[in-house]
Amino acid sequence: MKTRSLIPGMVISLIIFAFFSTGRGNPVQSADTIKFDFESVPNFSLNLSPWQNVDLDHHPTYAIQNHTYPNDTEPKAFMCFNPAAVTPPMTDTGIQPHSGSKFGACFSSDPPSNNDWLISPKVHLQKNGVFSFWVKSYTNLYGLDEYRVLISVTDSSPGSFTAISGSQNLQAPVTWTKNAYNLSTYENQNVFLAIQCVSNDHFILMVDDIEIITNTADTLIADFTADKTTVAVGEPVNFQDRSSGFPATWQWSFPGGTPAGSQVQNPSGVVYNTPGTYDVTLTVGAGLLNSTKTKTGFITVAGYPSSASLDFESLADFTLDFSPWTTADVRGGATYGITGISFPHSGEPMAYICFNPFSTSPQEPYLRAHSGNKLGCCFSSMPNNNPNNKWLISPRLTLGTSSSLDLWVQTYNTGYGFEEYNIAVSTTDNSPSSFVSLTSIPEQAPAAWTHRTYNLQAFDERTVYVGIQCVSDNEFIFMVDDIRITSVAGIENHGNDFSLNVYPNPARDAVYINTAAAEGKTIEIGLANMLGGKLRSLQIVAGKDPARLDVSDLSPGVYFLTVTILGLTEVVKVLIN
Repeated sequence: MKTRSLIPGMVISLIIFAFFSTGRGNPVQSADTIKFDFESVPNFSLNLSPWQNVDLDHHPTYAIQNHTYPNDTEPKAFMCFNPAAVTPPMTDTGIQPHSGSKFGACFSSDPPSNNDWLISPKVHLQKNGVFSFWVKSYTNLYGLDEYRVLISVTDSSPGSFTAISGSQNLQAPVTWTKNAYNLSTYENQNVFLAIQCVSNDHFILMVDDIEIITNTADTLIADFTADKTTVAVGEPVNFQDRSSGFPATWQWSFPGGTPAGSQVQNPSGVVYNTPGTYDVTLTVGAGLLNSTKTKTGFITVAGYPSSASLDFESLADFTLDFSPWTTADVRGGATYGITGISFPHSGEPMAYICFNPFSTSPQEPYLRAHSGNKLGCCFSSMPNNNPNNKWLISPRLTLGTSSSLDLWVQTYNTGYGFEEYNIAVSTTDNSPSSFVSLTSIPEQAPAAWTHRTYNLQAFDERTVYVGIQCVSDNEFIFMVDDIRITSVAGIENHGNDFSLNVYPNPARDAVYINTAAAEGKTIEIGLANMLGGKLRSLQIVAGKDPARLDVSDLSPGVYFLTVTILGLTEVVKVLIN
C-alpha cells in the first residue's frame, strides 16, 4: 500500500474550485435519469462541470508517495482521477474505479478536516426520486474516509444544504459500496444534491457512477436470483437483485443463513450451516412504493460432502484475502522482496499473497503460475521471525469417501534452499494450533512445478479444515497453485439384502434396474448428482421386466442411484457419458 506524502515547502494558494450559485439562471436537469461517471472529464481535472466542486477548507492535500500527477498536492475538493494515467501507473486494486477508467477522488487535507463538496446541477424531481452513488475508501491504514449526503431546495451554496444521510458522518468501506437515498418527499421540487467529504486526516474518499433518478416507475416488482440454489453446508451463496422498476432500498431475509439478512442490493457470501431447504425473501422500496417476493424452499442445503478448489484466477492481484479460504501468519515479521521488482504488500508481514507476475512493476520475468496468470506465493520472513509458520486454510468441508488433496508446488529459487511445507488437517476449527500434520517431517517443493497428491481417507465422512503450512527457514518463495480437495458423495447404504442389477453402466440414454425382489412389491428409485442434489424420484411396482430410468438429458458425469425395497436401500454409482 502506498503511503501518504506531502511535499514540504510548497506555496499554499487558496482556491475555490466553483463559485457559489443562487440557482438563478441555472438550467434545470429534468431527465428521468441523470448520470455522472467521470469518464468525460479530463484526467486529473478539478473542473467537473456541470457539477460544482467546492473547497471550503483551502488546505493543501496529501499525495501518493512515489507517484506524480497534475494537482497532486494542490488545495482542492474532488479530482477526476485516472490511476492508469499516473506516473508510474497505479495497478493497486484498491484505487481502481468502480467502472470505466476514472472516478472522483477527494484527498484528505493536511490537516484540518476536509470540508469539500461535490454538488449536482439543479434537478427537477418528479415521483419517487432516488439519489445513488458508489463510494469507498482507498485504504483504512489511516482510518476510513468520512462523508455526508445533503440536499438543498433553494440554491447551491453549501450553507443551504440539509443532510439526508443522518446526523452522524458516514464511513466509506474499503470495497465499492452503493448508497441510495429516497427523495420522494421532494416530489415536484427543484433541488441540488451534494456529497460532502468531512474526513479528518485520512487519505482518499472515492466516488463513482453517481445517478439521480427523477421519476421512477409507478410499479415496483421484487425479484431475485442466486448463483447457486443447491449448496453444501458452509458453501457461500451470492444473491442478485432482479427487481423491475427503480428500487432504492433492499431488505433481504435469509432464515437459516449467516448473515440472516442484508440491506445491500446484491448480498454475497451467505452461508448455511445446517442441511435443509430455506426460503429467501426480498423487499424492495422506492419512495412510497414497496414490493416483497418470497421464494419458498429456494435454497437447498444438503448434508453431503463438499469439495474445495483454489486456482487464484478469480482473486484480485496481490490480495491477501483468499475468502472463503483463510490465511494465518503465526510468527509475523517483514518478508523478503524481489530485487528490482515492486508490487503491493512487498516486504510486509503476510502469510500468502495472490501473485500476478504480469502486474508487477516491471513485470517479473521468471516467476510463473502453474496455470493461468496467478498463483499463491508465501514469501519467507526475515530473521528473527524465521522459520515461517504461515497457513493457507480451506473452508470447512464435510468429506465423503475416497477423500484426497492434490496441488502443484514449486520453489522459486533453490539457491536459497528448497521451500518446505506440511499438509495438515483440523477436525475442530481453523485455528493453526488445532491442525495435525499428515507427515512427521515437512515436504520439500522442487525447483519445477510438481504435482502432489495426499490421501485424506482417514477423515472420510468427517467435517474438517485442510491447511497448507509453509515452514521454510529463511528461504525465499514457496509457490502453490491449482489446489483441489475432493471426495465421493457418501450416501448411506442401509442394507444389501436384495440382489440389484443396474445396466448399462456407463450409460447414455437410459439405465435399467432389475432386482430379485418378489413381484408386486413397491420399489422406490432415486438419482442424485455428486453434490447430493436429487434429479429423479419415482415409485414403481416390481414386475418381470426391468424398470427403465431416462437419463438422456443429464450431463456426463458420476451419479448415485438409490433403490429401496421393503425399507432396505442399496446405492450404486452410475457413470453417464
